[in-house]
Amino acid sequence: MKKITTLLFILIAALGFSACEKSDVPRVKNPIEIDFPTSTTPITKVTLSEEQKSYVNSGNAFALKSLRSLYEKEKNSIIYSPLGLQFALAITANGASGETASEIIGTLGYGEDQEALNKYCNLLLNQLPALDKDVELKLTDAVIINEEFRAQDAFRKTAEKMYYAPVEYVNASNPKVVVDRINEWAYRSTNGFIFPFLQESDIKRDFVAAILNALYFKARWSGNRDIPMFNSELTKKAQPFYLDGGGESKVDYMVTSRHFRHGRVGNNGILELPYAGGKFAMYIILPDIKGGNGLEQLFSYITSEKLSEAISSISTTEAMVHLNLPKFEVENKYELTDMLKALGIRRAFNDDAQFDKLLYHPEIKNFNIGSVIQKARISVAEQGTEAAASTAVMIERTSSAGQPKMIEFFADHPFVYTIVEKSSGVMLFAGVYDGK
Repeated sequence: MKKITTLLFILIAALGFSACEKSDVPRVKNPIEIDFPTSTTPITKVTLSEEQKSYVNSGNAFALKSLRSLYEKEKNSIIYSPLGLQFALAITANGASGETASEIIGTLGYGEDQEALNKYCNLLLNQLPALDKDVELKLTDAVIINEEFRAQDAFRKTAEKMYYAPVEYVNASNPKVVVDRINEWAYRSTNGFIFPFLQESDIKRDFVAAILNALYFKARWSGNRDIPMFNSELTKKAQPFYLDGGGESKVDYMVTSRHFRHGRVGNNGILELPYAGGKFAMYIILPDIKGGNGLEQLFSYITSEKLSEAISSISTTEAMVHLNLPKFEVENKYELTDMLKALGIRRAFNDDAQFDKLLYHPEIKNFNIGSVIQKARISVAEQGTEAAASTAVMIERTSSAGQPKMIEFFADHPFVYTIVEKSSGVMLFAGVYDGK
């Protein structure tokens, strides 16, 4: 059967401090309204049921497996948003049935209970943004559909009720109209940090719909103006960074000496870098091996359970640490289809995929995922962290006393890092810095 229509799911995940206004931002008529959930009740931690705690562990396990898969393919520094990808696939699963839905939900580690998964995502949508007044965090969703099609009622109601996603219909005969709509939404959803996201070539002639999700996070390192975590005047320029397998590159190191939570996870050190407000943190997992196969051994050892145990073990103890951390910026674009197939999502890519719950058309019944693409970027500097990730799931119609001992934590060789909400353990971003 002839392949005809493309269904595009878009995820934008971003952390940012500022973004310049761009003159080429499309000014679309009646832009999609971004409606963020608000809470009047102060929240000190994310409150999860026992089942939802298991979802966190499963989601983090998926994050580590997918991070390893991405790095083994890219063999370069990477950044991506596992939470963003999980949200995009969770929304997608509401339009699927049978084995297609089971594979998507099961690969994410969420069992087969779609309603329970929707409630979990809804809880994160409501609680994460309200958690920390010193952190700006927004989770946003929207749905754009080719006006020749209509969303199935159950899918539309779930999108609106559980994901706060308005549904909009557009004339998709001109790809530029669709691209401008999506890029303008992405620009506003990420405070201008992601732009442009898509090109006209990304919108196929048979475009059906776009499901949009944005995760935006803005935070500075813990500290104050008088005593910041990092002082730019102390940054060491063009110092050696020792690559796995031998050789070196030159990087700039941010330097500080202060009390940090620090511990061990196997043959790797782990260090917590708190953000202002104390609810979110970046964790650096640094192999002991320098110049060898440290990352390979780290990925072979680390699991979600071991990482969670390590984070818990350092939660109440601090040590004086002399830290050297690269100042870096990384940007990637990934094609994720092969990774997702390897992890267990297969039928959704086949001609017999079951997306019958997603859209209605009097003649067109069958759809499948054609490709999954994510573009991501991160900047780690003295003032804090700035990062963004955009994901597109393309679906086609088918066929002690005295001075304390100083701990040296020199991140001068490849390491893994994550950005985590501490009370729940939810992993927002994950990456590898390997000096390249």
